[in-house]
Amino acid sequence: MNVLITITTDGGFTGRGIGTRSADVDDGIVARALAEEWRDEYQARGADLVRYTLTVGARSVSFTDEAEIPPGLRELYELVWG
Repeated sequence: MNVLITITTDGGFTGRGIGTRSADVDDGIVARALAEEWRDEYQARGADLVRYTLTVGARSVSFTDEAEIPPGLRELYELVWG
């Protein structure tokens, strides 16, 4: 079974982000990502950073460019954003 994951963006140089992406991802991969252990937000220092918001089901988490994020979150981001 698949789960819809959506990534939206804002911020960056223009303040408008760099777009939106979504994909159906195998629920086994989603379960392995351990979303319940994520913080709500991961930030890096810097100016004009893009902020990504990844939503899976009722769970959303935001992170900026260069932020250190958990491996499971990174895997889902890479699967969807490509």
